[in-house]
Amino acid sequence: MTSTCATSTVKKAATIFWSKCGSIFENLALEEWIFRRHDLDSLGEVMIAWSNTPTVVYGRHQNPFLEANTEFLSVAGIDLARRHSGGGTVFHGHGNINLSIVTTHKNHCRPRNLTWIAEALNSEFGTKITPTKRDDLVFPDGERKVSGTAARIVKGRAYHHLTLLVDEDLDLLRACLKSPFRGRVKTNATESVPAKAIGQLSQDVPGIKIDDVRDVLFQNFALQYETCNIVVVNALDESAFPGVNATEAELRSWDWRFAKSPKFTLDGSTLVENGLITSSAVRPDLAGRPFDEVLPQFHGWAASQTAPLKSDASAAGSRDT
Repeated sequence: MTSTCATSTVKKAATIFWSKCGSIFENLALEEWIFRRHDLDSLGEVMIAWSNTPTVVYGRHQNPFLEANTEFLSVAGIDLARRHSGGGTVFHGHGNINLSIVTTHKNHCRPRNLTWIAEALNSEFGTKITPTKRDDLVFPDGERKVSGTAARIVKGRAYHHLTLLVDEDLDLLRACLKSPFRGRVKTNATESVPAKAIGQLSQDVPGIKIDDVRDVLFQNFALQYETCNIVVVNALDESAFPGVNATEAELRSWDWRFAKSPKFTLDGSTLVENGLITSSAVRPDLAGRPFDEVLPQFHGWAASQTAPLKSDASAAGSRDT
């Protein structure tokens, strides 16, 4: 495996922040704080690692209603979060490790990161994982995707973050990512490219544990630096990360999660802008309402239907799940 970036030499220092927080909002807030405020020049590069409760995380320019079954998530108590980076939608859970490598734009290199991660896993566990041109990690059959990638670059700083499926509930993953509105929405929002198949390490390495994978990744990241400290952190520790709670609150907000979605048209008859229904030929009475609050009323309603509208209660009772 080779990288398309310049050859990397051993660098002076780095820190691994291991967050034990179980909330995606807390972990994304920590990532944002470190990305914006960590002193890369004097303290060196950073890798952040975490696992959190079941969550669907979608890209900055995506439409959550098109990417996930948001109603199922609400009923199941599964979080829905918009991240700052672009790219496609992913599922996080206790059987998944999330890594974020924060560096300068100059040193930013996704292929190099994926190469050392794949080589570390292959050496330790006997797998044959390889990076792809799309900056994913796949099993040797070329079909099963075990990791997806996204990145962000701002003012000379960059991060590369990725998921790594170890031993996840794949049935739950599929249920969360099955949108009832797929094929019914017209939008310029970024749409995820579905993997041909989902892979995870436990398929090829029975009994593999999250802790084992995390230790291997920590050890191999540290080999790239003269010194590398591992710090267990509380993501919302204001003394260590001043202002991080305000960032976490923003990530949880309706304005960030829903109003940031690019405008879209459902079934050619309902327009949604800034998270609000602007107009609807099939439900004009819902104009001005947040789409996420009334979306059950649009399950199964195509613009070509001519039958009389059902009441709210009937429509909710016949929703597509």
